[in-house]
Amino acid sequence: MTESNLRRAMDRRAVLRLGAGLGAGAFLAGCSVQTGNGGDGGGSGYPERSVELIVPFAPGGSTDLIARTLGKAIEKPLGQSMVIINRDGAAAAVGTKEVASAQGDGYKIGFPPSSLFTLTPQLGRNAATVSLDELRVVIGLTVENIVLVAHRDSPFKTIDDVIALKGSGRRITYGHSGVGTGAYFAQTAFYKLAGINATDVPFGGGGPAVTAVLGKQVDIGASQPAESMRLVQSGELRWLGVFSQQRSPSLPDLPTAVEKGFDLTVDQARFIAGPKSMPDDAVTALQEAFREAVKAPEYDDFLKKNYIDRFEVDGTEVASKIKGDFDRYKALIDRFGLGPK
Repeated sequence: MTESNLRRAMDRRAVLRLGAGLGAGAFLAGCSVQTGNGGDGGGSGYPERSVELIVPFAPGGSTDLIARTLGKAIEKPLGQSMVIINRDGAAAAVGTKEVASAQGDGYKIGFPPSSLFTLTPQLGRNAATVSLDELRVVIGLTVENIVLVAHRDSPFKTIDDVIALKGSGRRITYGHSGVGTGAYFAQTAFYKLAGINATDVPFGGGGPAVTAVLGKQVDIGASQPAESMRLVQSGELRWLGVFSQQRSPSLPDLPTAVEKGFDLTVDQARFIAGPKSMPDDAVTALQEAFREAVKAPEYDDFLKKNYIDRFEVDGTEVASKIKGDFDRYKALIDRFGLGPK
């Protein structure tokens, strides 16, 4: 090869190396922009690791089962895993307080029930409470109704049979999951409004209260539908009515107390919340991920099988519902002297 040809070959190699370097640099630059944005437009990259979801109840209950079903569905839209952690105690106050005092980076969020803010402060003696003002609500997710339930051999076949007790002089016993719960308040207020003589019998939870109805230890009881549905489906128990404003989409054939002339609605809403200082980009990313997760067929199937209704609203609507429920409950609590003794 002549000296001039050798020089031209060396020049071509230099150009090729320069072009390859520029191409690689352009590719890496493109990758860094995508990673930096994190898909949320805020430039923070949230979430960069798994997110903890605190369930303020023991494993196996409605809140826990909803959380675990959603936890699987949210991994893809969130881009990270969601770790479910149970922190039960003080009617959901223990776990919710942990969330409220957590570092406001969006990596520890909670799944509290509305009763913690609407009933517990008004009915629970020395109740450990958490203010909604200590939290930043991300999104509403579900609402569960409270149903009246009786044994298949009970003389109460419908809610009308219970209402007919007014003026009869008969006193009935009713089971519930504890003072301060929706099952307690719904029944106590209902019997007061209906003029029925009734004595409450507390149990350690919704499951034991339903078992007491099954064992005929009490005349009647109340539960969330998922707690009693298997016994209703097997024919051993019977649902009589529901304490919702309108007939539930999950229970369209079940009459409401409102239909019967009693202005009484009691339910249990659940929502996602984080510390008050949680940043906007984390809230936005979580909202978008949950909105995708609730579209999962397995989640929809879970809700239908457990008679759980959707309550997928923003934080403003969650806060509005809680305030409205608190005020409505307070009017009845004051009227009938149902507060802590």
